[in-house]
Amino acid sequence: MKRLITVLAVSIFLLSSTTLAFAQDDSSEYPSKCDVAGDILWVRPIGVIQTAFGAVAYVISLPVTIPLNKKEEAKKFLITFPYNYYFKRPLGEM
Repeated sequence: MKRLITVLAVSIFLLSSTTLAFAQDDSSEYPSKCDVAGDILWVRPIGVIQTAFGAVAYVISLPVTIPLNKKEEAKKFLITFPYNYYFKRPLGEM
């Protein structure tokens, strides 16, 4: 049992240390077609859902945020920031 744990620990260490060797710098001026397609088909719909949940959470939090004068902070955090991230940025830039 001790030998099995040692072999597993060494193999995990070796596998985790070699993954950085395959990293590539893919910085270009324009996003790739895959990035744009993933943004349109996956990230933006998630943004719609997250912004909708943020709006619902904002309305639910109003009884607490109004007496504390934190209504604008809650609005920025729950609605404005997700909206700006998902819908105001150029396609493909994540």
